[in-house]
Amino acid sequence: MDYDLITDDEYDSLPEDAQQKFAALEAICRRSMNRLISDQTPRHFDELIRMQYMITVAAAAAELGVEGVTFPGHLDNPEDGLQYFLVDVSAATTRIRLRNNASLAYSVRLSARTRGRIELQIRKLRDVIDGSELPADKRDRLLAKLNELAAELDRTRVSFSKLMSLLAALSVGLAGTTSFLADAPDALTTITSLVGADKEAEEAEARRLGAPPVQKALPAPPTTSQENALDDDIPF
Repeated sequence: MDYDLITDDEYDSLPEDAQQKFAALEAICRRSMNRLISDQTPRHFDELIRMQYMITVAAAAAELGVEGVTFPGHLDNPEDGLQYFLVDVSAATTRIRLRNNASLAYSVRLSARTRGRIELQIRKLRDVIDGSELPADKRDRLLAKLNELAAELDRTRVSFSKLMSLLAALSVGLAGTTSFLADAPDALTTITSLVGADKEAEEAEARRLGAPPVQKALPAPPTTSQENALDDDIPF
């Protein structure tokens, strides 16, 4: 079995921009971690893969200047800090994706296909919350946040600031659940990626169309023979 979370070819294919490079690297490593770990793999193997994920991502964050992502080396068993590490990573990658092309509009119009794919991720999150061991009042608060998220994503244009706030609240609220490691981070990151992809497509289309043409001034109306006659009568 190949235990590498990211291959040399994948390293070579990462974006040039440091922040985008981190986001792409983390996504590759997380997918590899989730692929390698299963119900059939032994616990010591799962611990090794999770530690490798945290070390790789934390090292990339330090090298690429991404703040807020550090290896939990202060713990006797760093794996105990994995849930909070994933929360920090989700927050960092969310900021990176939402700040991309930040000089442009801070909202996006989602395609029908994207809305359908996001609805699937919202259903996954709802299942995580319903099936969690959280107290009933906390489940209700998280479900309320999820309903807010669904309502925001149903708007004609989705606000990035509102989206980031809701995703962060859901990440923190779900950090203590047993299903968090398996489902919630992927669902939250997928929603962010889908919204970001539609924003990139929207901006690419705007660049293709270019600025609207400048409307030419209307020509002056032609002078009539009657006006010419009146001009001849002006005494100067």
